[in-house]
Amino acid sequence: MTNDNSKRFDLGRRPVLGGLAGALTTGAVGTAAAAGDDEHHGGEQHGDDGMGGGAQEDQPPEAVPDEFGSDIDILNYALTLEYLEAEFYTRGLQNIDEAALEQQFEGWGPIQDQVVNRLHVVRDHEVTHAEVLGQTVQSLGGEPAQRPEFDFGTAVQEPAEFIATAALLEDIGVSAYAGAAPYIDTFELVPPALSIHSVEARHASFLRELNGEIGFPEPFDDPRSKSEVLELASGFIVE
Repeated sequence: MTNDNSKRFDLGRRPVLGGLAGALTTGAVGTAAAAGDDEHHGGEQHGDDGMGGGAQEDQPPEAVPDEFGSDIDILNYALTLEYLEAEFYTRGLQNIDEAALEQQFEGWGPIQDQVVNRLHVVRDHEVTHAEVLGQTVQSLGGEPAQRPEFDFGTAVQEPAEFIATAALLEDIGVSAYAGAAPYIDTFELVPPALSIHSVEARHASFLRELNGEIGFPEPFDDPRSKSEVLELASGFIVE
């Protein structure tokens, strides 16, 4: 892998990159209908954990194909996924009554009282990621990706479907970052990218548990390629 991006981009603008490393999270896509696959496997069963292509248990995954032309392509890819997640949580938390969300976790002890606050924190992380990724693209001389129009249907209206879809979005986001990160050429972008990835993994674990699944089902997560992730995301993108 060459590192010639350092010649093409102005890396002297460190405040944006520093902010990205210190303030960061992301996600991707799925539908509540797909949650049936997890239920079929019993949630806590091992095997294909929904993170990617179903690598053999206890075997580290291989890298996915490189489908990116530059670091700016990778950043805009991540930015599009962050737009999706930020919009999903924003709409869901606006539309769904807080008491209805809490009622989904009746008998869960402290979780019932804290779940709405925790979901607001996840939303704020996704909004921050989108903002900082866009700023970083600009700092490298690129044009940030435009925010698509999204349609989430009843997933932002029904509490149980909202939680199930959020768990799927976070899982796919984790797999998207894992698939793209190995192809980052500019070294200064790697720590911020890994910072987002680790926070997204925390989100995914939390949402999986809320969805009645084990938050960490396998010792290794499978990455997804750009084309795989965008195919999943297209179900929510109107244009």
